[in-house]
Amino acid sequence: FPSHDTKALIRRQDGYVHYNGRRLNVFAAVDFAFSLTKKADNTSIVVVGVDSDHNYYVLDIDRFKTDSIKEYYEHIVRLHDKWGFRRIRAEVPVAQAVIVKDIKENYIKKNGLLLVVEEFRPTTKKEERIHAALSPRYENMQIFHDKGGNWELLEEELVLQNPPHDDIKDCLAACIVTGK
Repeated sequence: FPSHDTKALIRRQDGYVHYNGRRLNVFAAVDFAFSLTKKADNTSIVVVGVDSDHNYYVLDIDRFKTDSIKEYYEHIVRLHDKWGFRRIRAEVPVAQAVIVKDIKENYIKKNGLLLVVEEFRPTTKKEERIHAALSPRYENMQIFHDKGGNWELLEEELVLQNPPHDDIKDCLAACIVTGK
């Protein structure tokens, strides 16, 4: 995996994120999980910056378990404040649609947050979507991220044939598709 110390080269300036002096367009995606059981997926939020050469920089990965809509919102707004993204993509099967509606109406709108939640209803299998979005970009060395922390979890999800969880790589794929 192409990785390097992206943190040292990231700067926020005048409301924009820059990598090594190059302005990035920043996108986020969230994969809601609302079960707190030990084996259940985690909710994941991934933030990605893309430069004018179509290089993707994984800026942040947040992974947690909750069944509280307020807590989902708090994680989203913390990352929004940190990175300034204006759009977050959320996969919305039936149950998640209720979560997104509540977040939009009772949190984003009421707090005047400048954030669009793009609802996504997939029509293809998850593994096919993830592979189509990530494989060519990793092969062309267009995706970069740090090592350690949640980045290790991402790498584990990417290399294992059947990882126990796939929530981070699913969010990364959603960011890539949003940021094309």
